[in-house]
Amino acid sequence: MREGYQGTGPGAITPDGCAVELYRRIGVRDEPQWIARAVGERARGLRLLELGCGVGRLTRPLIELGFEVTAVDESPEMLAAVREALPGVRTVRSSIEDLELGGAGGVERFDVVLLASFLVHAGTEGVREAILRTCRRHVAEGGVVVIQRKPAEQDAKLPYERREGEGLIRISSSRPPEGVGRPGARQLLCEYTYPDAKWTQTYLSCALTDAEFEAALEEAGLSVTGYVDPARAWVRAVPVGP
Repeated sequence: MREGYQGTGPGAITPDGCAVELYRRIGVRDEPQWIARAVGERARGLRLLELGCGVGRLTRPLIELGFEVTAVDESPEMLAAVREALPGVRTVRSSIEDLELGGAGGVERFDVVLLASFLVHAGTEGVREAILRTCRRHVAEGGVVVIQRKPAEQDAKLPYERREGEGLIRISSSRPPEGVGRPGARQLLCEYTYPDAKWTQTYLSCALTDAEFEAALEEAGLSVTGYVDPARAWVRAVPVGP
């Protein structure tokens, strides 16, 4: 388990506190629409690197859009769920920050690199920087990086609730972490309640203003070229520099 993270409930729990059986239940919303808009061209045949794929919740619609997906996750149980649902899809077990695809011929690069699920807000010291370097390292020149982010004030407006099918997702608390996390990080508690089961996840998250977000990308060699949805949650970035 990653320091500062925890998960409870039935089934396998990943190092960042996610419950595999829970994520089998969470459906797709409007994410594919914004990803496709951020890419801005026909998806058919484009090679897409999905970082933090989980159980493949977005992997299937991305394949249906025509992307050739390589799905990455650090949890073997999450990747087993992807392979079960999508036989033949390419999966890679690795943490995002340590990912190194390629070999003697050089780094493997992709037309699109996808970083969804608010992973850019990682609250552990150095992890956000390492994740963004992975995005830059694996995006092709002329390619795009698509990142999902959340408004800087969202974690301050708690509790936050939304329905998910028969379940209720509730972020119930946010507090400064004790002895862990980067400056500005908060430790959040999220509860997932279904008629037949309940899960919790405790995780670290670091809010970013627009300026802080864009500065973090710039430091990693990425430049924001557009916010593609009205909430400015989905961002298109391109590689810059050597």
